[in-house]
Amino acid sequence: MTMKNRFSRRGFMKSTGMAVVGGGVVAGQGIPGIRGEDRQGQDLKIREYRTLGRTGFEVSDISFGTGTLNNTNVLQVALDMGVNYIDTAEHYVGGQAERSVGEALRGRDRSKIFLTTKLNLTFGGGSTKEALKDRFQQCLGRLQTDYADCLMIHMTPEVEQVRNEAFHAAFQELKADGKVRFLGLSNHGMEQSWWGRIDVPMEAVLGAAVEDGRFDVALFVYNFLQKEQGESIIEMCKSRGMGVTLMKTDPINLYASIQNSLAMTEQAGRQLSESRAQMAQAYEEYISRADAFKSEHGIESEAEARSAAIRFCLNNQDVHCVCPSINTFDELENFVSLSGQKLTVDDDALLNGYETTLGQYYCRHACGVCEPACPHQVPVNTIMRYNHYFEAHGREKHAMRKFTGLGPADTQPCLDCPGHCESACPYEVPVRSLLVHAYNNLTLD
Repeated sequence: MTMKNRFSRRGFMKSTGMAVVGGGVVAGQGIPGIRGEDRQGQDLKIREYRTLGRTGFEVSDISFGTGTLNNTNVLQVALDMGVNYIDTAEHYVGGQAERSVGEALRGRDRSKIFLTTKLNLTFGGGSTKEALKDRFQQCLGRLQTDYADCLMIHMTPEVEQVRNEAFHAAFQELKADGKVRFLGLSNHGMEQSWWGRIDVPMEAVLGAAVEDGRFDVALFVYNFLQKEQGESIIEMCKSRGMGVTLMKTDPINLYASIQNSLAMTEQAGRQLSESRAQMAQAYEEYISRADAFKSEHGIESEAEARSAAIRFCLNNQDVHCVCPSINTFDELENFVSLSGQKLTVDDDALLNGYETTLGQYYCRHACGVCEPACPHQVPVNTIMRYNHYFEAHGREKHAMRKFTGLGPADTQPCLDCPGHCESACPYEVPVRSLLVHAYNNLTLD
């Protein structure tokens, strides 16, 4: 799919005389700065709403994730387009994401918007009942609202946090005070320190939440290359009437960053060890297969495959919304244009081809199957997730800070290892090669 940049930042900001009501564009006046022949772009609207489980709220199938948000105008336009589910968290962009959401909500009817924020119980400034209540009150202050629709445990790493009674007690008191309505949790795999991991699969954590019975909404990983765990969790949530919201729905990354990494190595004239030479050969094979795949399917840009990946998720009616991180008008336009769409025959062929040809090069989020086989306890899942932020989200600084927070990094064990992780991987992913590539991205060495 190719689309014109109808809602580019330049087009939106072109007119300095824009009329605003409550922080939003005046209804009926459209988006300033767009030529008449491009006005069809102003008609981009959410075309489908789905009932968010037992909350009963009708949410837009394309929602707004704020992991990268620092541009209030983008969210304002999204709300005008009919997006009504916002996913945020206390630490996104150092609190700026919640502030941006608060600015965008000013003057709007809160009853028509479902707002979710999250608190991390592992870090963040205290996890006693009173500390959690205080942290949540600070969230409300940044959000400029009296209540949140849902409060989630953020990045829930283990079953014990699902049953954290300080959090549940805080939630019950906040709910009684009318400051929050529903309870949720998110999970995208194990959250680890360098050379130390928590061996709790995503399915086990979400399964414990379903069994617990107190949770209303879940946010987790699901995409066309990682179906097994996600489909099991979706079925579990459906059985208890829990709302299903998704992240990391787009695993597409054809080859650009790996190609650049190889070029930089060659330009530097570095002598490759035998291990690195094998990895370089794996990179070259990936690039060759990616080029052949693009040629076979007539793909001009990764956007076409990414759109098919989102439609795959929306094709499941037990999915209530996808939560992509959005911070530009182009991203917003691309995602909202997918609202109400279903998987086509061509999409199915494209994604099947991608899985067969290139699926081997996607290290599955929230998987962790290979990690117990590593004698050095390398936190593979966490490192690859940070590299996904770096490459797929364009959040380079954030990813590098997160990686640095793991502790002193040493890739030598990976370079010299015979490949215990690769032998254990059921998807035949060249894990060592991808780890070294991630390390090159995430460090300044």
